[in-house]
Amino acid sequence: MGRAHNLLTHVISFFQQHRLETAHAVLGVSGGVDSMVLLHLCQRAAEEAPSALGGFSVVHVHHHLRETADRDAAFVERYCREREIPCEIAHVKVVDERGEGLEAAARRARYQALADRARVKGGVILVAHHAQDELETFIMRLLRGAGPGGLGAMRPEAEMNGVRVLRPLLAVEKSEIERYAALHGVPHVEDETNEDPRFFRNRVRQVVIPALRAVEPRAEEKVRQALELLWAEDAYMRELACEAARRVAVCGADGRIAFSASRLGELHVSLQRRVIHILLNCFSAREWTLAHVEAVRRLALSGPPSGEVHLAADVRCVRSYDNLYIGHPPIARPAVETAVAWDLHSAAEVLVGEGEVRWRFRRLRVAHPASARMPSPWWLLLPADVSRAEIAMGVPTSERVPLFGGHGTKKLQDVFTDAKLPRAWRARWPLLRVDGDIVWIPGIMRSGAHLWGGGPAFVIRARPPAACQRALGER
Repeated sequence: MGRAHNLLTHVISFFQQHRLETAHAVLGVSGGVDSMVLLHLCQRAAEEAPSALGGFSVVHVHHHLRETADRDAAFVERYCREREIPCEIAHVKVVDERGEGLEAAARRARYQALADRARVKGGVILVAHHAQDELETFIMRLLRGAGPGGLGAMRPEAEMNGVRVLRPLLAVEKSEIERYAALHGVPHVEDETNEDPRFFRNRVRQVVIPALRAVEPRAEEKVRQALELLWAEDAYMRELACEAARRVAVCGADGRIAFSASRLGELHVSLQRRVIHILLNCFSAREWTLAHVEAVRRLALSGPPSGEVHLAADVRCVRSYDNLYIGHPPIARPAVETAVAWDLHSAAEVLVGEGEVRWRFRRLRVAHPASARMPSPWWLLLPADVSRAEIAMGVPTSERVPLFGGHGTKKLQDVFTDAKLPRAWRARWPLLRVDGDIVWIPGIMRSGAHLWGGGPAFVIRARPPAACQRALGER
């Protein structure tokens, strides 16, 4: 029987190591042998070492996917009722809205239900994954092309949906759990889908694991040794990647994350991949593969100036010159022209836009400007006899801009293209007009209309929001 006798000591030690003496644990119990053994061990720990765990309750998640699901729920509920263990049957609706597959969608719904209950109690989640589960997960992720972070597989402690998830049996082999159940007469139900070869995990369990054990009987132990090394190095690299992500990326008002292709390219390739993975995880917790990450890298570092890649779970990466945007596609809204009138004689300042496109314009009247040359395209010199102007957004890009020097006109669309202004920003970029003429496109160009020819003048400065400066490459 060996270690089956020591499982209780192992679990109590795990509780103490993870400081659960005041924590309420929500046990995810399916009714299978693994989760029923964990429940039995928690019962015994509460009696023999009551200070190790603050308390526990059971949640059985009913996915409504199998014919025997009602049987499993009734079994768990009856077991808990007979032993006066708090138990809840959580009914969830599994919908694969992100294209992840039914298994992944059910897992997402299950952990969300467990996390919701744990948050109410200010507690943690306990699940009964064991060493073979970890080996299976490692192989599945390896075959899907996961990077070092993904290959780290399951961990004794993780965080999901803002709640700690703990796996006390992760270092325990399946055979030990089964021996414990037989020794202590732990009742359980069998999930018939565990033998269904349509599911990827079952094929790994039935075909790959036996072949590995034929080569190395201690496959679980060997993989765990490798994983412990991987966890330590991955934790260090993850810290570096998080710091790098904060440097190169920023959240936009439309829910997407923007980052610079050139800044990403300055990072080591290993950090590039990890940063991209972090950004993708902001929109879906699916297992992003190396293929997904490399598709974003290619677009950022060697793709055309404008392009788009569709990844998975309706997540896309769009490139517009040096700017890239990761996220779900924003809802397309037709551009609507808006304008703010500005009385230059009475108002020294005007604000335009809102949120991440809130612009501030200030004017100063100067009696004798020394020169018509301004420090940058963010400044404008305007004759003082101009009393009224307007700041407009959403101007049709078919409008024409008078060129400096009287050399004809140019379509606004061509001006934006030459300036490499991303398409997503063009309807939200302000223009200053006087008597219907476009005089100034802040940060981009001064037109040939209403030029200063001497005498008093208004000096106007545009203060754009940081997001707009990034759109023009921080010029």
